[in-house]
Amino acid sequence: MLKHLAAPRPLKGVPVPISTLPSSTNETTINCRGIRASLTESGRNKPNFALSSSLQSNLNSSQPYQKEAIGKMGLEHFNLKPTKHPEKNADNLFEGRLLQGGLVFQQNFSIRVSELDSYGKASIRALINILQESAFNHFKYAGILSDDFGSTPKMKKRNMTWVVSRMQIVVDSYPSWSDVIQVKTWTCVSGRNGMLNKKYPPCSVYVMMNKRTRKLCKFIDEVKEETKGIFMDTDDPIIDDNEDGRKLRDLDVETADIVHTGLLPKWSDLDFNQHVNHVTYIDWLLESVPHWILESQKLSSITLEFRKECGMNTVLQSLCSVARDGSPKCEGVELEHTICLEKQSHILLRGRTSWMPKSAQLETKL
Repeated sequence: MLKHLAAPRPLKGVPVPISTLPSSTNETTINCRGIRASLTESGRNKPNFALSSSLQSNLNSSQPYQKEAIGKMGLEHFNLKPTKHPEKNADNLFEGRLLQGGLVFQQNFSIRVSELDSYGKASIRALINILQESAFNHFKYAGILSDDFGSTPKMKKRNMTWVVSRMQIVVDSYPSWSDVIQVKTWTCVSGRNGMLNKKYPPCSVYVMMNKRTRKLCKFIDEVKEETKGIFMDTDDPIIDDNEDGRKLRDLDVETADIVHTGLLPKWSDLDFNQHVNHVTYIDWLLESVPHWILESQKLSSITLEFRKECGMNTVLQSLCSVARDGSPKCEGVELEHTICLEKQSHILLRGRTSWMPKSAQLETKL
């Protein structure tokens, strides 16, 4: 869960300690399924920090954490709380730390100018990157991240790495420049072969891939033993396509309302797994969203299912269909998405996004 408090810009790098928000503070949530964030609006003249962590429960440090299963990679939690001028070094403000005997990892992040969208708010891409950073830092601080980035020592020996399989995110409000977000991440097993990086209830599901064969592989006992110290014990189910049980739909040129062709992966899109990073798919997805939606609406939820990896020398198309146009009962806009190879039936991603008017005040969901 992400809890973010708009924080006045700290002057001259002076750090500020985190304190508790008054009960009268208005609170909003960035709910990422696999990531959930809550934004608490406080006076702009007061410094604030928030805490959050991948897509629905209160993430206050005083609350007990729900246990999750690995296979779903522990989700991050953004929690921003009001702060006072501290006496400790500013560097310590952004230093991560392990909680709950290593089961939970907490770290603060400051929203940078380069992470803002055209409206001066943190982009969805920026938030997901922060959650991804927190997830890997959890492994690093726990001492089980090998020098082969993205793998534990046992995984490295078998040429295995983690890749994102599914993701659900709900966002009620977006932080602004220099706001500080506190992310809490925890991990649990998901099914037989997955790891869930979860923030209750937002989450991302990671699965293992063999880097040589490029095929998915089982979550072997050696790695389970190696990572048991940071995986919570829970029987929570894996992410559903949607809370109402609807399945994600495959679109084609005939069923899509908008088709954006000629999308080309760039060298800079590749990550350490030598394929296009999952965050880039969101950029491609947005390319087919009607401009009137981008200008008047804000992304409030996103559900993604990654089907195939993507490398260089491929030409893609982004398909979009308007499932709900926002007219009935002010329910907002809902879009269906598919990204596939151009002139072929190979689907790389399918998803669903929900949008609300930028002027609408979203209610906090617990």
